[in-house]
Amino acid sequence: MNAGHTPGYLLKKINEALCSAFPDQTELEMMVLFELNINLNEVASGGNLKAIVYKLIMYCQAYNQLEELIDRALKQNQNNAKLKAIEENFKITTSLINILITLEKKMLRQMQKSYRNCCPDCQNQIPKTFYEILEKLDDIHIHKRNNDEKFIVKFVDHLLVNGNIPNSEAEQLKQWLEKNANDISNLLVYKQTTEPKGLKQFSFKVVTVNRRGAIINRESQQARYFTQNLGNGVDLKMVYIPKENFLMGSPESEKGSDGSERPQHQVRIQPFFLGKYQVTQAQWRAVAKLPKVKRDLDPDPSEFKGENRPVERVTWFDAVEFCDRLCEYTATEYRLPTEAEWEYACRAGTTTPFHYGETIRSKLANYGASSIYAEEAQGEFRKETTDVGRFPPNGFGLYDMHGNVWEWCADPWHDNYEGAPTDGSIWTKDNYHTDYYIVRGGSWYDLPRYCRSASRNFFLAREFIFSIIGFRVARAVG
Repeated sequence: MNAGHTPGYLLKKINEALCSAFPDQTELEMMVLFELNINLNEVASGGNLKAIVYKLIMYCQAYNQLEELIDRALKQNQNNAKLKAIEENFKITTSLINILITLEKKMLRQMQKSYRNCCPDCQNQIPKTFYEILEKLDDIHIHKRNNDEKFIVKFVDHLLVNGNIPNSEAEQLKQWLEKNANDISNLLVYKQTTEPKGLKQFSFKVVTVNRRGAIINRESQQARYFTQNLGNGVDLKMVYIPKENFLMGSPESEKGSDGSERPQHQVRIQPFFLGKYQVTQAQWRAVAKLPKVKRDLDPDPSEFKGENRPVERVTWFDAVEFCDRLCEYTATEYRLPTEAEWEYACRAGTTTPFHYGETIRSKLANYGASSIYAEEAQGEFRKETTDVGRFPPNGFGLYDMHGNVWEWCADPWHDNYEGAPTDGSIWTKDNYHTDYYIVRGGSWYDLPRYCRSASRNFFLAREFIFSIIGFRVARAVG
């Protein structure tokens, strides 16, 4: 095993374990001489015991003998708890590092997302490197002190399911799981048989920006989808959104947020499909020609005309009728997304104000960019909708989740998240605003604060129409 990639925190723990096992330097000298044929005075002389052990560790690491050093030390101290723990930890961690270290640069964002998913209590403390992730996982497992699956195992499981791991490394990770998991039948990667079959795959680039709006990362991603034919050359692309836990709402420290976005709370989202784009005028017209279910639909309601522009000036009832007609046409369940589903899909694993990062720019979204959110420059205020798909997508492969048009959700308005469901379902209980429903995402007209992933400042009567209101559709899996 190549132990050259051993993180500093693990080297420190090895040092502590060896010092606890050999508090007498003479005993340490004898062990390394007889077990490893190493003269301690030649490779690690001078200093206190901790310094000597550190030099010994560095020597063994350089000659690929670190695992052997730990094994031989444990052989002579079989009841030493620290040595027992570090032996298992070392083998598990270094074998994982050997698989993943070369992927860190292009997959760090996915690694961070997997860390958030398996450690939902640590949402606001996201490590900045792969080694930091491993250290945090190790610390969390120690502090939990339970018999649950190791957090590093959960991390790998989430990464395999939700990350785009190259085939070679993916196979190595599966073997790693089979060797190191308590029960592989409980892991997500071995429960994927329920994922829909026959989905197509598409690739895209995800960008991340800093507070100045400068792109600091570009990452290749893939997502799966199916195409629903609407007739006459018009189709509807539906993207598969995997199940996961996420932290809904915003912290008080987030600029532009308010009390309606709190308290933050964990929500478990089941898998579903969501429109790759906001419903376009071409799609609207195709469905408007289908047989009526409950109400008539104006085939051309939009103020800003264009086949590939989002449909707008549609009420909540119109959007529901659109879904109902699709249900009848396809014999499957189409609907509006719940508010929780919408935010989960918008975030795509991020915890920043926007899925792009700390801010947005007019090169990334269509909104009132003459106003700024963080430290970015003023941008172009277009004063109208734009074609869907013009700007970069989020990590799920969804376009225009920030701006262009507000999107109707299935939920009625609630003043805050007190008592909100945690399963992603429609929130109908304790509803005191029976005719006011949620729209999400902001529009071409709105300030950037209203386009944030968590923003829910806008709620409307269901019969309200305006050129800033549209929607996208969801569909159940199965």
